[in-house]
Amino acid sequence: MSTRASDNFNEIMRFVRFITSCVGFDVYDPNFHFTAVTITVVTLISMYYIFTILTIAKEFHGNWMFMIQASAMSGSVVQACTKIYMGVSSVPTVSKLYVQLNQNYTHFEKEEDARYSMALLRSCHKLRRFLVLVGISYMVGALGMIIVAVLASILTGKLYLIMHFHLPGIDVNTEWGFWATQALHCVCIILGGLGLYTGDMIIIVYLMQSFVYADILQLKVDHLNVLSEKQDSTEKHYEASAQLVNIAKWHQTYTRFVDQCNDMFSVMVSVQVTTSAVCIVITVFSLLTSDWIGGYCYFCVLVPNMYLYCILGTMLENCSEKFMYEMYNISFYNLNPSQQRFVLFMLARSQQPGAILLLGVMPLSVSSALQVTKSIYSITMMMARFLQK
Repeated sequence: MSTRASDNFNEIMRFVRFITSCVGFDVYDPNFHFTAVTITVVTLISMYYIFTILTIAKEFHGNWMFMIQASAMSGSVVQACTKIYMGVSSVPTVSKLYVQLNQNYTHFEKEEDARYSMALLRSCHKLRRFLVLVGISYMVGALGMIIVAVLASILTGKLYLIMHFHLPGIDVNTEWGFWATQALHCVCIILGGLGLYTGDMIIIVYLMQSFVYADILQLKVDHLNVLSEKQDSTEKHYEASAQLVNIAKWHQTYTRFVDQCNDMFSVMVSVQVTTSAVCIVITVFSLLTSDWIGGYCYFCVLVPNMYLYCILGTMLENCSEKFMYEMYNISFYNLNPSQQRFVLFMLARSQQPGAILLLGVMPLSVSSALQVTKSIYSITMMMARFLQK
């Protein structure tokens, strides 16, 4: 593995772009356009909606609970549609930010201070681990749903479908009809998991860069403090003032970066958190009222799916607070009056840390996820009491 931070980042991005290309949505390319793979994915999503509606219409008269059970996975499909729309509509911004991040790595790894390269390498290491962890959760969930349903069908002789929709004109009660439907379900689960992972990778790559901005600011402040102690000449004075302006520009760059991320991702994260919460309630209802054996694995996907963006939001909040604290770490009394006034201005600007908003009203954070979890628990308990009557 290369020791250059830019090489590490480009290696990660090659993997990310390979995965996004597999589902036909390489939105990092400024010349992105729909391909055959893209059309196939959109067609499968459309088929899911059509087949689910037809299946509900067929089964609803005999079993009203089936309508709720069949809606359990609709939240994930809504998430996929939202990620597709937000990704395609934000191609110019996504590709522009990608170039900007690449420039950050190539620029700061050339600094004489080795701590810059170490900070960039740490960021790459965190990003790689987070992407692998999320990828494993999707892989385990998708394969678990498939393997559990298939093994249960083979070992017990009872037919367990992975998903709820049926193919028109095919009787799932026959062995051939069941396995044909099961095969399509497997394709939908694999492509669905890969598609959701693709959408998550975009937001993970960008929000994890907040560590880069915060670490670079810390090093810039350290350098300013060294310069402020040696303002014994006009040249040193101008050098310290230039570094102070450099810090202010870096803070403005970070603020614009957070604002762009909020514009791109606020709708996406709001949809993911709310639909995951609704799907958790519906999945619990389905597990209590039916023999949907794949629902257990799906439930294990939904919980981390809801908390994923909230964890990223907390990381962003922490980095934004680090920006504010680093302003306080500036050696204020070693500066001259004009430089002190400049620092006071930056302190005032840093009092409102950047954050991604959930539903446009609350910051995206783990505390917000905990509030949603309390609501899920209350609704689930109420639903359990209802089913006992």
